Amino acid sequence: MPILLLDLLVGSAIGFLGAAIMTIVEIPFWKKWGLEGVADWQVNAVMVSKLIGKSKSVNEVGLSWISASKLSHGVAAGLVFRLLLSVIFWLIPVSNMLLLLGAVVYSIALWAIFLVLGRKTFESVGGIRITRVGLLSSLLTLIAYGIVLGLLSPFTF
Repeated sequence: MPILLLDLLVGSAIGFLGAAIMTIVEIPFWKKWGLEGVADWQVNAVMVSKLIGKSKSVNEVGLSWISASKLSHGVAAGLVFRLLLSVIFWLIPVSNMLLLLGAVVYSIALWAIFLVLGRKTFESVGGIRITRVGLLSSLLTLIAYGIVLGLLSPFTF
C-alpha cells in the first residue's frame, strides 16, 4: 500500500477516534448547559443547518446531525495532522513527547482559528450566542482530541 494512502487511512482513523472521545468528554458540559455549553456543537449545528437548508432554528438541528458533522471534522483534522507529521518526520526527527506537545498545540490552534476567530461569523450566520463557558469547554475537549492524536500517532510511524 502506498505510504500516502496509508497516511490518509491512519489519519482518518485517529481523527475519528479523537473526535469520538472528544464528543464523549463533551457530554457532561452539554447536560449541564445545553447546546450553549459546547461551542463546537453550536458551530456544527450552524454548518449543518446551512448545509441541509433547514429553516428551523440551529437549536432544532438533531444531535445525530451535529455528531456526524463533528466526527467528519475530526477525520479532516486528523488527516491534516497526519500529513503535517509526514512532512515534519521527513524533515527532522521528532520525539514522542514533542509529538504529543505538537498535537495539543495543533488542537489549540484549531480552537483559536475556528471557534475564537470564527466566533462572530458563526454567531451572525446562525443567530446564536457562543458563550465563554462554551468556548472553555470546547478548548478543554479539543485538548483531549490533541492528546488522542499525540498518543496514537507515534504507533503508526
